[in-house]
Amino acid sequence: MISLSTLGRGLLGLATVALATGGMGTANTADAANFKGKRITVVIGYGAGGGYDRYGRQVARHIGKHLPGNPSVVAKNRPGAGSFKAVNYIYYKAPKDGTVFGTFARGVPIFAFSGKAKKANFDPLKLTWIGTSSSYKGEAYVMVVRKDTGIHNIADLKKYPKPINFAATSFGSDGTDVPIVLREILGLNVQPLRGYPGGNTLYLAVDRNEAQARMVGYASMRTAHPEWLKKDSPIRVIMQFAATERLPVFPNAPTAQELVTKQADKDLIALLEAPFFMARPFAGPPGLAPDVTKALRDGFMAAHSDPAYQGEAKKLRLLTSPKNGADVHKIVERLSKMPRNLYERYSKILKNPKSPMRTIKWQIVTGKITKVKKKGKLEFKIAGKSKKYKTRTRGRYTKVKINGKKASRKKIRKGMTCKIWYEGNKSYAGKMLCTK
Repeated sequence: MISLSTLGRGLLGLATVALATGGMGTANTADAANFKGKRITVVIGYGAGGGYDRYGRQVARHIGKHLPGNPSVVAKNRPGAGSFKAVNYIYYKAPKDGTVFGTFARGVPIFAFSGKAKKANFDPLKLTWIGTSSSYKGEAYVMVVRKDTGIHNIADLKKYPKPINFAATSFGSDGTDVPIVLREILGLNVQPLRGYPGGNTLYLAVDRNEAQARMVGYASMRTAHPEWLKKDSPIRVIMQFAATERLPVFPNAPTAQELVTKQADKDLIALLEAPFFMARPFAGPPGLAPDVTKALRDGFMAAHSDPAYQGEAKKLRLLTSPKNGADVHKIVERLSKMPRNLYERYSKILKNPKSPMRTIKWQIVTGKITKVKKKGKLEFKIAGKSKKYKTRTRGRYTKVKINGKKASRKKIRKGMTCKIWYEGNKSYAGKMLCTK
């Protein structure tokens, strides 16, 4: 039986081997599938602006020139249900020719192997694992709280007089499940507040004090919300998860393993930390041909070794420590063999999570669209005010009507006057009624 207390060290060793041997490039794929004239779609299981989106788009921008035939590559967000919407699409509906693969929550295998969720009705071992952009080297999944709560450490969070709201997406996501499990193990007075689209909305929720805390990757903060790392930051880091030792940048924040003494608790934390060693996973549907799988895996690793990729990643503050698909599959395989009592305890904790859905408090404004940008970003001005306001539209989340008729958000144009339901400047719009 695998010793869970040493699982993290074993997976880190596996990551080291992968880093030393994984970047094979595409030079030896003479018999691989040829993608010439095809378009590759990289599905991203979360909305725009967050860590998964940034890593997913980084791969989409660079992998094409490292695949046989140099195909065009596009990124497509397919958020929903903590990224399970994207996983189910890849598993059941995506074409099995290598033209569609994607990235989604790293905790998907654990949630599926627990066997308690209808939305995880698939076998993670059958997914075609292509690789991960991060094996969490130099990373940590940190717990942040607003400074104005007066919370300085975990001890303060245990004795806080009322539950602290953690901004979260949905069950199956790390931002929801990790606080719930830590609440049980450490006795924290926390309550995940579910229902945020993901990415940027989670940062905004804490900035607006709608939620007072969240779990977030250090790399994500560096890229998506670096203001949280400044001296005048409104938040404080009080714990580090999925870190074998404290990151120097947060010397006063203990690791989760430091905070527990019972071996059963250490084992459960180790189970939940394991997926972080495949922190930014990419996978295709089951049943891909071996030559197609090899081409995608080789292209994935070659892209990460490309100086252009590395230069852009540095500019975007992306922490990368890639691992190839074969080794990601080994991690998933080890997770499938974890003792059932651990999964049963994990499932029991999540059975009664006390994690309510958020109540959306829409702000309704009317403004004239002054700029239409990529990724659904809009700027508008409100009559009588000089300030420019921003909002974002997203797929099914934003309901749009133009001149009284249902329309695609892509039909919104500069110069239109729109009545907008949103949650404040820079937030997603829930509804827009526009006139030409």
